[in-house]
Amino acid sequence: MVVCCIGDSGNEDTTNMVIVDIKVLTGFAPDSESLKRLRAAQLVDHVEQKDNHVVMYLRELQRGVPINHSLELQQELPVQNLKPAVIKIYDYYQPSDQAETEYNYPCAAA
Repeated sequence: MVVCCIGDSGNEDTTNMVIVDIKVLTGFAPDSESLKRLRAAQLVDHVEQKDNHVVMYLRELQRGVPINHSLELQQELPVQNLKPAVIKIYDYYQPSDQAETEYNYPCAAA
């Protein structure tokens, strides 16, 4: 499960539309029920699934008010030496305003 806690600590009270781009781990796929819940979640305008990414469009973020969303992934193929995947968040109108982090499957063999 990928859990995103998203917040804004900028100078403005609210942001523009925010994009959360979740790269899906190799050998995994998003759970369809989890995608449905994500599409109905707080502040989510819409969700796209393209290639090996799930892209979530958030209407806005309020400064100091974090929101939490989760996405369940199902392993479809076993992968050895699984590498971390990246979650990138950025402003729709100013893509240079961005942050990113990595996540990994917790039970992956080292």
